[in-house]
Amino acid sequence: MSKDFLYGVSSSSFQIEGDDGKQGRGKSVWDVLCEQKGIVHNNDNAIIATDHYNRYKEDVKLISDLGANSYRFSTSWSRILPDGIGKINEQGVAFYDRLIDELLEKNITPMLTLYHWDLPQALQEKGGLFHTDFSKWFLEYAEIIAKKYGDRVEYYNTFNEPINCVHTSYHAGLFAPRLKLSMDDTLICLQNMWLGHGEAYDVLHMHNKKAKVGIAKSTFEEYPINDNPKTIEMAKKHYFSNFDGQRPDDETIEVYLDSLFFGKYPKYVLDKNKKFSEYVQKTGTKSYCGKIDFLGINTYSGNPIDENGCEVGHPQGTEYNAMGSALDENGLYWGVKFMNERYQVPIYITESGMASDDILQNCKVQDTMRSKLLIRNLKAVEKLRNEKVDIRGYYVWSILDNFEWLLGYSKRFGLVYVDYNTLKRIPKDSYYTYQKYIKEFKNEG
Repeated sequence: MSKDFLYGVSSSSFQIEGDDGKQGRGKSVWDVLCEQKGIVHNNDNAIIATDHYNRYKEDVKLISDLGANSYRFSTSWSRILPDGIGKINEQGVAFYDRLIDELLEKNITPMLTLYHWDLPQALQEKGGLFHTDFSKWFLEYAEIIAKKYGDRVEYYNTFNEPINCVHTSYHAGLFAPRLKLSMDDTLICLQNMWLGHGEAYDVLHMHNKKAKVGIAKSTFEEYPINDNPKTIEMAKKHYFSNFDGQRPDDETIEVYLDSLFFGKYPKYVLDKNKKFSEYVQKTGTKSYCGKIDFLGINTYSGNPIDENGCEVGHPQGTEYNAMGSALDENGLYWGVKFMNERYQVPIYITESGMASDDILQNCKVQDTMRSKLLIRNLKAVEKLRNEKVDIRGYYVWSILDNFEWLLGYSKRFGLVYVDYNTLKRIPKDSYYTYQKYIKEFKNEG
């Protein structure tokens, strides 16, 4: 394998940083959601989270000791700009300065995500993603990131999981700000997001000629149950399109990515959603089409499809994690192949992992299932590399147990256990599994 392959870990600002009210950060939509009773599990909030804001050096050391050569994290928009636009919070800017410098000192490549769902509440009150000025707001934020960190950061994701940014937050009413807009209006949010991406892409490249700008995309992880060409084609249809009519228009990969890569939305979506179609005609796709240097894929399981295009379920004996997802590396393997074939860009696995009900016993956490899935995923990556598929990095979600959105602190995804009473960090068995794998890879090189 190439020496420049990135073996990393991921996190997000809202889930780990915490905020004691003295850091100058403004409220995000998730702060407001957490204040509402009965929505987040156990009425948990992220006021403390894992206190990464104060413990970042300890956390970076954990990443360094792991042997990872990259760390994917997100900056908090409301920590940089408390009102989303206007006055900069210098404390927030300085925090990410310190974090980035600490990473580079330990030879860890930063991969910075600008938007991991925590939109400033002040901007949501103006309309959020539905507002026609969203791209201007995002440009202002991205320009600060580019000016402050562009000399040291090469890799960027503009948006994490666009489906959750748009569908889950503005149409399904599940994630903050928990809206249920019409399909037309929700798709307008998607167009505004891509207009913002185009603006950010330009400014990030302006301040770093070597910048690589992508997005981190979640998928439904369909894959063929066998190597029959018909089965593969049916799995592709499931993977990219609303094959069986069971998904809303704002949930398919082709709706999200075809305009970004090819400059056009699927015809059936434009035909069904006239208001959206008129908005696309007005705003266009030229300002963002083709402005993507790599594609990140967030993948956690797999969903087998047969030659008739039917979901067939997993065989008896399959293990399932605490979220009810199968331990199945095939979603990763086929997803990378499908995405690379259709969009012809380098691929990074920007998230991959699992939740388990980890228990601390005798200062150790035996998360055998996570270790098992981790090795399966890494072997799938090896297979892809051997087949000359252009995959360039693999990131585990997550380095730390953390605030898991609507699930609060009830589910643990980390390679490192966090005692939420003391905030002590304790590497799990999976941490040492990954450490051993990376060490062996380096020795082979």
